[in-house]
Amino acid sequence: MAAKKNYYSAFSNLPSGSGATIGSAGQAAVLANTVQVKDLYETLRKFDRASYEFSKELRKVAYTIAKDLSTQVRIEAGTVSRATQAIQVAKGLRASNDRFPLIKLRGNESFVSKSRPNSKRKKKVTRADVFFGAEFGGGLTPKTKQFLRHRGQSGYFFWPTVRKRKNEIAKEYLEGIDKVVKNLGIG
Repeated sequence: MAAKKNYYSAFSNLPSGSGATIGSAGQAAVLANTVQVKDLYETLRKFDRASYEFSKELRKVAYTIAKDLSTQVRIEAGTVSRATQAIQVAKGLRASNDRFPLIKLRGNESFVSKSRPNSKRKKKVTRADVFFGAEFGGGLTPKTKQFLRHRGQSGYFFWPTVRKRKNEIAKEYLEGIDKVVKNLGIG
């Protein structure tokens, strides 16, 4: 890799502020709903071999990013019209302790419904049962009439938040890797 430089973003050729973020830890390209970092696994493996503390410190960085993102998702869920389903599902989202920013749904928890509580059902409804309907909508079949209209792949609260923050996520993550590398003196 070339000499280490400060981060910079190049957003000239893609609409809505998407593009690439480059740091000494790698290059992140933001495409659609994914952030792709070139040679990320090889870079992480190299730093992991250099210091046993690297993964521990990187997990802290990734957890902070994921926790912030899950908070933003909860806020966005509150802005959805007829937001009760989205809010209940978003309450089950938790940042996970991983080397990458990761949010998991505690899908086995009961879904809280005022109109049809679980105590009156034969089969209990969980957050996982409702997530995709709350996020992407439904309404085309009798089984999905309780959801907002179907939005295709755009989503209502989770993916719109990820798309809004994708460049920040990539930048924070690469900056975090560089900071950990610098603090451990392995770069």
